[in-house]
Amino acid sequence: MADTKKNAVWKCIVVLAAIALCSGLLLGFFNIITYVDPLQSAYDRFAEDTGASFSEMADEEGQQYENGRVIYYAVSDDGQWNAFLTAGSGGYGGEVQVYLYFRGSVLEKLEIGENGETFLSRLEDANFYDRFLGKDVSELSSLGSDVVSGATLSSRAVNGAVGAAVQYFTEKVSGGDTNE
Repeated sequence: MADTKKNAVWKCIVVLAAIALCSGLLLGFFNIITYVDPLQSAYDRFAEDTGASFSEMADEEGQQYENGRVIYYAVSDDGQWNAFLTAGSGGYGGEVQVYLYFRGSVLEKLEIGENGETFLSRLEDANFYDRFLGKDVSELSSLGSDVVSGATLSSRAVNGAVGAAVQYFTEKVSGGDTNE
């Protein structure tokens, strides 16, 4: 009798091990076929938003600043665009990702990326993003931190994302000289 109990236990162990192995292999397979490379995704977004091609990141290491961070920075292959994916902290729904595109040292385009914010439409309605566009980096660094009433935390998160790009640009791209 004791031997039949041992055999039954071993059969259960073997069956459970086989189930675990098959489940792990299936999960691994689905991970491989559904994986999206974040770096390639950023390249694609940069190219889509500017019409330029980007084939090499200038800096793959994220740089943390006071109220935001630079996730990716790249220069277009023709050297005309400096593209940033940044994230501003302190939003109501967490970080707000912002795509920023500088031609030379002038901010030409700003696009909101992934975020959990519910009040970003208020920023758009208040033309909040227009205060950044067409400005040189030196002007952006002195803009201050105006906010939109009813979307204060969202405003601060976007300001932090723009501020991180400006600090990075000033320190590492232009070498402190923003008058090109």
